[in-house]
Amino acid sequence: MSPRHALVSLLLAVAVSGCDRITGVAEQKTKDAEAIGYACRVSATAPADCIANNDTHSPTSLLAGWKAADQDILAKRLDPSMGTNPATAAHLPVAEAAASQVAATKTADAASAPTDTEAETAKDESVPASGKKSAQKH
Repeated sequence: MSPRHALVSLLLAVAVSGCDRITGVAEQKTKDAEAIGYACRVSATAPADCIANNDTHSPTSLLAGWKAADQDILAKRLDPSMGTNPATAAHLPVAEAAASQVAATKTADAASAPTDTEAETAKDESVPASGKKSAQKH
């Protein structure tokens, strides 16, 4: 191998090794791992379980995200039970409006349904598969 080929190979190896820094892929992987760690803490997952379940991510970054969420919870900037609380007073008008809409729909459906006498009349006047009306005997 000539010295020129060796130099080109060395430059190529250096350029390829720095691709993550140029494109920001390494930084994005770190931020993703921190976000996963944050989500683990909010969902009350232990740090060891979080690291075990996400073994493709950096344990250091996962733990950094977990600790950030823990600090937010302790400072009361984040409520870890945010999805499990019952509706607040602000949601009540919306719930009442939805319930009245459902009731109005049921009332309208009941009003448009045929009565028993209408159903019997329709049954008597029905046409059989032969296409001829059957003669009614009185």
